[in-house]
Amino acid sequence: MRFLSQEEAENLLENIRGRSEQLYNICLLSLHSGMRAGEIFNLKWSNIDFQNKVIHIFDAKSGSRKAFMTAAVKAMFESLQAGKPNEYVFKTAKGKKIISVSNSFDRAVDELNLNKGIKDRRERLCFHSLRHSFASQLATAGTSLYTIQKLLGHKTISLTERYSHLSEESLREAVLVFEKARPKKQKVIELK
Repeated sequence: MRFLSQEEAENLLENIRGRSEQLYNICLLSLHSGMRAGEIFNLKWSNIDFQNKVIHIFDAKSGSRKAFMTAAVKAMFESLQAGKPNEYVFKTAKGKKIISVSNSFDRAVDELNLNKGIKDRRERLCFHSLRHSFASQLATAGTSLYTIQKLLGHKTISLTERYSHLSEESLREAVLVFEKARPKKQKVIELK
């Protein structure tokens, strides 16, 4: 469940970029779209729709879905040498499909002390934490859990509800909106 603050995310991306441009691009994509590592590794150029800024994700855990490109993700894709439609976007030096996240990710996390003193493996930062960071930032900004569910491709809302505690402030703001919409000279009824 670990997620990164904006500052931690920027520092991690900067450190990773110094290690591997491809790993940087993979991490940027996960952080900006909530895509899983496997979904990223399965991406082919035919899945990228530049005109509509859409990434078509097939064979995801819960079926097919779409991810939407941020400006940074679109620029990243445009900077890559686009291959043939059936070629993988990210591949090994031998042109094969990537099957796991590079150890450079863990080395960057260690160098930045992002897991220092954390013993519980559930709280340790890993690649999947980028996906959690995407969802957590959306929840904190007040995005509905239904929308987050659809963006992450969760089959049920129960998986997405782990982010509900982060949207508490947006719930408080909703009550304030309600309160402001009420008539100013409403009679207060005291209960005895």
